[in-house]
Amino acid sequence: MRLRVTPDSVPEAVGLAVGLAPEPIFDSYVALMQARVLMVAWRVGIFDALEASGPADADALAARLNLTGDGLRVVLPALHALGYLEADGDVFRLSRKGRRTLTPDGRTAVTAWMDFSHDMWDAFDGLEDVLRGGPVQDIHGFAPDDPYWERYMRGLLQVSRLSAPDVARAIGAPRRRTRTILDVAGGHGGYAMALCRRHRRARATIVELEGAARAGRRIVAEEGYAARVEHVVADMLTGDLRRPAAGYDVALAANIVHHLDRPTAVALLTRMRQALAPGGRLAVFEQERPAPGQAGTQIGTLTGVLFHITSGARTCTAGELRGMFVDAGLREVRVRRLLRAPGQVLVLGRA
Repeated sequence: MRLRVTPDSVPEAVGLAVGLAPEPIFDSYVALMQARVLMVAWRVGIFDALEASGPADADALAARLNLTGDGLRVVLPALHALGYLEADGDVFRLSRKGRRTLTPDGRTAVTAWMDFSHDMWDAFDGLEDVLRGGPVQDIHGFAPDDPYWERYMRGLLQVSRLSAPDVARAIGAPRRRTRTILDVAGGHGGYAMALCRRHRRARATIVELEGAARAGRRIVAEEGYAARVEHVVADMLTGDLRRPAAGYDVALAANIVHHLDRPTAVALLTRMRQALAPGGRLAVFEQERPAPGQAGTQIGTLTGVLFHITSGARTCTAGELRGMFVDAGLREVRVRRLLRAPGQVLVLGRA
């Protein structure tokens, strides 16, 4: 999927077709306003209030949320224009899109991600400094008790629900023989739980930093998987991976390789291979950087910028990931792209 300039009228369509539309104004100025209006609307509780108490005009909603009516009279029409609200005169209610995505029980809810999006907004504020040679940020360097970890893990959990069942299925491990699963840096537990749902007799070990592990333990307990998903606090590159005597049947690294340079990534994949049973399956699920000369997806390229800001690394091409697998001693390496995971790539190999 792509965000793009879409005309609202025939004259606008003609102007866009003949190159008269000032696209950078929309891609920068309009995009930043859209992002901040949506993020702040979520933070102040507009969507929750409309879901809980029903349609309201600006003054009624302001009274519910201790906000100003004047402020909501400009914000609510903007949310209507973005498609998250519908309007009947001055009265606003959630649209189908708003209810589906921005209410806790929505079918594709990303409510926790909205909280975490503020952290990513702050991270992008450092892009210019990084481009000029300044130090990168460390989004994994927060103290274990920092509330950041809760926002981070719960946001990632919601995003993982969009792809985790497909990833678990695509890994293709035999259901009857899969008993042990290693999930490296999978703190929120979304992928580990999806694998456990697919392999009903399996147990998963998640190796994570302490802050992520603390939040992850709360999440898997809430989801009813505390007895089957264990969090181990360890450095994934040097710590104890808790290898079973016979080795793990499946090992997964989802959305972590992009924070590593190539030698470090190969070292991680080598450790994971060594923790597998003979014939065990290793999977890496990542945002995909386009091959040279290809446009790529917006999410795949823009998250590459984010990862560079926050770790000095970047997303990888499918070919680069395949090469890492080969260098780490994996065999039968193959690449898959999943229908419901645009901009992402799944690389599979065997020990």
